[in-house]
Amino acid sequence: MIPAQHPYEANYKQEEGGRTVYRSKPVIAWDDEGQALVVDERSGRLVPANNGRTFTGLSEGGQHPVVAAIPGGGWSARYKNQDGTFTVDPLVAWTVRSDGTVTPIDTDVTGVCEAPTAMGNFDGLVAPRDETGTAQPDSLA
Repeated sequence: MIPAQHPYEANYKQEEGGRTVYRSKPVIAWDDEGQALVVDERSGRLVPANNGRTFTGLSEGGQHPVVAAIPGGGWSARYKNQDGTFTVDPLVAWTVRSDGTVTPIDTDVTGVCEAPTAMGNFDGLVAPRDETGTAQPDSLA
């Protein structure tokens, strides 16, 4: 068995209540013959993705899965406020995806973590010990 390194999804088409419903499951691994394996929730085992009549095929999945997280390392995210001032928040972490992509992670006052680059008022990243507070170009997202 080979763990899935690139995100693929197994796609399924079912009829429910007179309408067609599409579902997908992430491919977890590949067997020795190259068949995609997905989780069977009932048995708690990996099974071939095409082990059913509703299987329609494989497609590339969304983002690569997060495989590691490292501390923020003194970096911060800078946000532009409506009044033209700036707020600088320390990053709590960087996530590393299976394809090597690194994403900065910030947290809001309720503890929800997300990429600051997804925020509409994100202005840039601030390097550690940057005395001027000048935002760095967002080249990591």
